[in-house]
Amino acid sequence: MSDQLKRNIGLRVKAARTQKGLTQPQLAEAIDKAFETISNIERGKTAPNFSTLADIANVLGLPMREFFELEDADISDARQRLLIQLNTMISQMDDRQLNLLLKLGQVLREDGES
Repeated sequence: MSDQLKRNIGLRVKAARTQKGLTQPQLAEAIDKAFETISNIERGKTAPNFSTLADIANVLGLPMREFFELEDADISDARQRLLIQLNTMISQMDDRQLNLLLKLGQVLREDGES
């Protein structure tokens, strides 16, 4: 597995974990792993196997595909973190909130174009 893919998965795990309000030890306990395992995954030092990633996804309430999207190598880590946090937040919104967010996004985009 490429270093970039490991780093991308790690960034996504960390963003989803923090969005859920869990610490590394809490996530590790929930999936019956050492917290060092979570730390190494989040730092992109090691890649989780599919079973571990499935357990993480289950605890965090995300589909596994969430950890593999946005694999564009040209995107900065900071922007990727922001996009992951935004995506996680959006997935938890109801239709009314999504409509409001869409309107806000349109206003922000128009403001940036002027």
